[in-house]
Amino acid sequence: MSEVMLQHKPFKLLFVDDEANVLKALRRLFRDGEYHIQMAGSGVEALEVLEREEIDLIISDMRMPQMDGAEFLSRAAERWPEVVRILLTGFADLESTIIAVNRGKIYSYCHKPWDDAELKDLVKRALEQKRLSEERGQLFEIIDEQNRQLKGLNAQLEEKVEQRAAQLKASFKQLDKAHQTLKKQYTDTIKTFARIIEMRPGIKSGHAKYIAEVAHKVAGKLALPDEDKKTILYAGLLFQIGKIGLDDRLLSQPFYTMTRDIRERYLSHAPEGEALLKSMAPLRDAAVLIRHQFEHFDGSGYPEGLAGEQIPLGARILAVVRDYLSFLEGAMTGQTMTVADVLSRLRSKKASFYDPQVVDAFVEVLTQMEVETVRPLVDISWTQLEPGMEIDEIRYNGRLFLKNCVLDKAKIYEIVALRERVGDKLEIKARLGDASNKKSLEQDQD
Repeated sequence: MSEVMLQHKPFKLLFVDDEANVLKALRRLFRDGEYHIQMAGSGVEALEVLEREEIDLIISDMRMPQMDGAEFLSRAAERWPEVVRILLTGFADLESTIIAVNRGKIYSYCHKPWDDAELKDLVKRALEQKRLSEERGQLFEIIDEQNRQLKGLNAQLEEKVEQRAAQLKASFKQLDKAHQTLKKQYTDTIKTFARIIEMRPGIKSGHAKYIAEVAHKVAGKLALPDEDKKTILYAGLLFQIGKIGLDDRLLSQPFYTMTRDIRERYLSHAPEGEALLKSMAPLRDAAVLIRHQFEHFDGSGYPEGLAGEQIPLGARILAVVRDYLSFLEGAMTGQTMTVADVLSRLRSKKASFYDPQVVDAFVEVLTQMEVETVRPLVDISWTQLEPGMEIDEIRYNGRLFLKNCVLDKAKIYEIVALRERVGDKLEIKARLGDASNKKSLEQDQD
């Protein structure tokens, strides 16, 4: 049986800046690595380089005449989506940087003047991720090739069944291990994509991870098959993907203040999310759950008015967990609520908005969680810090910076300053809901 080896080639980097000294500095910084370097003095020149060269990674300045970095990277993303994109920007350009992240699907950004070690490490991590993605495709080819060879051997060497059986067992064990690795990488990729979605202003960060994990537990409580639980996990991580197409003002408007027409436009992100994902076979079932997440059990929901068991069970689960968070933080009513009050509201909507068995299973899941985590603990971005927010803890490089505090403007300034020093290594965990008038779930059930 012939062996198929993973093929690697030196990475090609493209540096884009209208200042020659910046380009020279970047070339010097990366000349010791095994890279092929291309340079361009403008966005237009860089697009010409991309037309004739296979580039793996772009580092582009934000402020350039004629075509700034945001516009250039947006064009590059449309034509060459496989190329990793990194933006060089000043702190004063933060708002423009956020826009560029959304338009150009940027992997990350780095502030000028950059720290050499941090920039090299950022490029290294980005290229490692790109290489893993390429290797994943090559591994699938290896598996297909090995399967074809194994079938041929079985047909030709029937007389050596016992001998080949042992070899096949070992081969399948290796293939299964590779498959499990690929599945984990796929799930990790989806989690990363969920975090990128939450970088969009107006989309709450940390919600997707919490909803996905709790919905997965509810599915387990209802004894769903593993494949269905995985589908629900993926749908929970990506349930907000359709919001990418919504207007910024719509994303920032509280749900309870929306008119009927505006609310319908907002809810349309569910079928739009399905449209974005349905062409990808591994996510096709998750896309269906995302489409029907706003259906109501009594048939009064959106977009098709499905009722009861016509609604996919995964969508019924997502609706309960999603609204639990929304009620806790006040997005639905304008006022934060206690856990006990939210559960009372969910029970009152049994058989109208929510599937009764799903609500009961969800409450059971919460009772099995630690008391401290009943009020959801979510990972949030530093861009979504607000005065009055309750922080469980903030860490960087394994070090504790803050714990159990309520934010004011002074603390937010300290956190932003820390983020400038440590970059993406900042980890922020916040609690949702109203901390006053607490009741345990056991008391609520009594």
